[in-house]
Amino acid sequence: MRWFLVVVSLSALVLTMSCASSYESKGNQAYKAAQRASGDAKRLLQKEAYIYYRKAMKAHPDRIGRQLRNRFVEMTLARAAMVLVEGSSNMEALPLFLEDLDSAMSADVEPFLRNQFADFCILLADSNFANQRLYKGLDLVEKSVKVASDPEPYKKRRESVISSLAKDNFEIAKMEYENGLAEKDHEALIRAEFRAKLAMYYDPQYPGAADLLSKLYQADLSYYSAYEAVVTDKPDSNIYDQINRYTILLAIPDVTRGGLSVTAIVNMYNYSYNPLRLRAEDFAIVDENGQVCKASTSSNLGKEILDQEMEVKMTLRFGCAGGRIEKLTYDNGEQYTEKVFF
Repeated sequence: MRWFLVVVSLSALVLTMSCASSYESKGNQAYKAAQRASGDAKRLLQKEAYIYYRKAMKAHPDRIGRQLRNRFVEMTLARAAMVLVEGSSNMEALPLFLEDLDSAMSADVEPFLRNQFADFCILLADSNFANQRLYKGLDLVEKSVKVASDPEPYKKRRESVISSLAKDNFEIAKMEYENGLAEKDHEALIRAEFRAKLAMYYDPQYPGAADLLSKLYQADLSYYSAYEAVVTDKPDSNIYDQINRYTILLAIPDVTRGGLSVTAIVNMYNYSYNPLRLRAEDFAIVDENGQVCKASTSSNLGKEILDQEMEVKMTLRFGCAGGRIEKLTYDNGEQYTEKVFF
């Protein structure tokens, strides 16, 4: 019985290797013919080569020869570029081609093919940028750096893209800030805050962005940072949701200090999915030194339950604030939000 199982196993292995060899052979025939063809005939032969090489790769993934791997990468890139140029970045085949390329990458892949893969990532990134899919575009630019044999040109491209996105949003933030101050338009100031945050999302060290955002925090302290209500030209949701993080909004129209005590008039709007049970200990102020001071039980919370899409005006009292107040926080264990002072 053991001999029978061994024979069956060996037979299956031979059959698998034979199929793989046959697939590779058919792929090579199509590959060589494609080198001499042009136009539609060339594309059809490249497609045929790609299909057979893919079958050969799948048939014995642990025993892939150097030539097979490189030709498969070459034909996959040719197919992917053709689909992108003649179609769009929305084509369903493109993610499959990327999966194929990722699975085939190894030290055996020729440097020029690795750079071609990086070039394709840049081409696909540009298409995503043109369609406002910024998050995907940035991911592909980053991918180009990782897959390239010579990453330096792609690093420069990455720096250029990030700098351009940060600059555009910083300039918009400055314009909205100046208009907001001149026209006493608090919606413009909220838009400016959003754009300054977006500039720093792309480049946390962008010159002047942190200082502008600090000024905007101070200018917007009395208002809800309701980006959803005032920002019309939003980036794609993967990025937007990282800026528009809070579903509970705070506004602080008045703050008074007396020694270590602080009294804050706080407006709170519940845009979350659930009612909130208000408790003084869930509110705190954090000073510039990182000291946390929770609200006193003498605070006036206005109501016990804050329903969805409702607001409340509260008087919060704190008795242990030392340095300059950095932010007011609300944390009930499930929901968190904050209002930054500077």
